[in-house]
Amino acid sequence: YHDHSMGINRLNIYAGLLGMHVIRDAVEQALHLPEGKFEIPLTLFDRDLRADGRLSYPVSADPERPWVPEAFGELHLVNGKIFPYLDVAPRKYRFRVLNAANGRFYRLSLTPAVEMHQIGGDQGLLASPVAVSYVQLAPGERADLVVDFTPHRGAQVLLMSDGFTLMQCRVGGTRVPDYSVLPAVLRAVPRLAQSSAVAIRRLTLDEKTNRVAESEGMLLNNTPWHMPITEKPLLG
Repeated sequence: YHDHSMGINRLNIYAGLLGMHVIRDAVEQALHLPEGKFEIPLTLFDRDLRADGRLSYPVSADPERPWVPEAFGELHLVNGKIFPYLDVAPRKYRFRVLNAANGRFYRLSLTPAVEMHQIGGDQGLLASPVAVSYVQLAPGERADLVVDFTPHRGAQVLLMSDGFTLMQCRVGGTRVPDYSVLPAVLRAVPRLAQSSAVAIRRLTLDEKTNRVAESEGMLLNNTPWHMPITEKPLLG
């Protein structure tokens, strides 16, 4: 990417907010996590664009069945922009991350290394924060992260996915107050003892491909749709 794009391609936070519906309860509100302008949605996806800027999406060679099982793009976008930047203060931020790609996994990290804690995922808050050096997200998967930029005043921090640069965080040089908290405990998570299970089921998701590695469909437990039901859980 050309350097001049970094000066004009500011992160579009509003675009991320369009797809973010946040449900909160009293437990979360009592944690005093970063909020307001310090809670930022990041929607990640890859796309291919034509020369005129229109979206290019692959189709199969069969006009009767034009769909393809997955698509990968050369351009990586954050909230709809290519390599945007975000001005951040030297304090804690909460990033609500969604992998909205069609088929690509993202393995997210920050460089230079910045303290990063995962506090939630698809099922809400974790029991406690987990210090991580990277976060891997499958398509449709979400992560709730707290990132502390306090020790990195005046630095430029890159959000990476392996060899791809996704966005830049420009950390301000002036100290600012930070009243947010990263609690040691987030919530109580009741767990069922595996020893109480009356049955253990192994379910697989299988993809069938032809001789040229084209997908011919997905099967649950390698079983076609019209076959008899095999799993019949009962109430209680």
